[in-house]
Amino acid sequence: MSDARAIEAVTQTLRWLIGAGLGRPTNQGGVQGVHIGAAPPDQAQNSGHPVELNLFLYQAAVDGSLRNQPPRTLVPGESGEPPLPLVLHYLLTPYIKGGDDVDVTAHHLLGLAVQTLNDHPVLTRTELADIAPYSNVADQVERIRISWQQLEEKDIFSLWSIFSSPYRLSVAFEVRAVLIDSRRDSRTPLPVLTRGVNDRGPEANANVDSPFPELSAAIPPNAQPSARIGDTVTLRGANLGASAVRVLLDHPQLTAPIPVTPSSTSSTEVTFTVPNTLPAGAVSVALGLTATGLPETLTNAVALPLAPKITTSLPISVAGTAGITITCDPPVRPGQQAQLLLAEHGVAAQPFAAATGSLTFALINVPPGAYLTRLRIDGVDSQLVDRTVTPPVFDRTQLVTVT
Repeated sequence: MSDARAIEAVTQTLRWLIGAGLGRPTNQGGVQGVHIGAAPPDQAQNSGHPVELNLFLYQAAVDGSLRNQPPRTLVPGESGEPPLPLVLHYLLTPYIKGGDDVDVTAHHLLGLAVQTLNDHPVLTRTELADIAPYSNVADQVERIRISWQQLEEKDIFSLWSIFSSPYRLSVAFEVRAVLIDSRRDSRTPLPVLTRGVNDRGPEANANVDSPFPELSAAIPPNAQPSARIGDTVTLRGANLGASAVRVLLDHPQLTAPIPVTPSSTSSTEVTFTVPNTLPAGAVSVALGLTATGLPETLTNAVALPLAPKITTSLPISVAGTAGITITCDPPVRPGQQAQLLLAEHGVAAQPFAAATGSLTFALINVPPGAYLTRLRIDGVDSQLVDRTVTPPVFDRTQLVTVT
């Protein structure tokens, strides 16, 4: 997702990209000393720069196909204001002051610019982060794409008439989608304690067995919906027997899966201990099975939510105006979404630039009161419910009182 400076970041990255395309060596068609502006046409033609290529953002529209998508960090049953998806419309115009070949040079500039954009249809995360480090637009889920826009004669007439400027040869293109996060807090009701008789929901049994190794589920201990660092997790499936078995744990924050040696194995179950090298969030688990004399076979991957653990001594009392600092394990990495959930109030963590086990939250919008508390990292909550008893109960030690 992106902050309010996302539009500025996209424009600056486009200016850099076009400038890099124009500044290639002269023997490769480049033109030196070109100013890349971003002014309205009536100001660009009087800018004082002898050679200029102007990138004017003339419209920001809403992408209706993405308008009602909920925030990525919500789980079923919660609500929050969706991000604002924008489509940015740009006009690219060359301006040459004086000289005998004004139009020809302008055509040269425009050709280089459109060639650069045509060869670069997507603004990469690395470019956005390097050129505009003041914005987190590089972290948004949607990729930012460049596409050409055909203007009709009436559009051209209207666009240039409003600036009372003589028409100059131009091209139009659009950039989508730039997502701007809402600053309103999400609504996060407490989880349901039971869902029916013996806390069992609907069950479905397959009647056709697969001959291939297959995982069906990753089962955290104590009937919890998620595991924590150090927990023993049971993997269930079929045809899991092999002479050598590896557990492969993957996460969007990792560059490669982490291999783990299982604690026990059978044809239907494999158990392992969650290592402390994993970040919290959505972990996927697969098995690597090796039979004697054969190459390793990988099973399908199943989901294993890995919950953070609040290590701050709770319960505590804090002043809402002072905020609160919560320590946790494992550390939260840059790019992960962190929220403190005080009952139904969701509060986003203050920005952090490096992996940290200490997060700060501003509670200015949380009314005074005592709240059962969860820490949510990438959509996975710290464990609040004690399921070792029947019926399950809330862990009343996980309490924050806001004064």
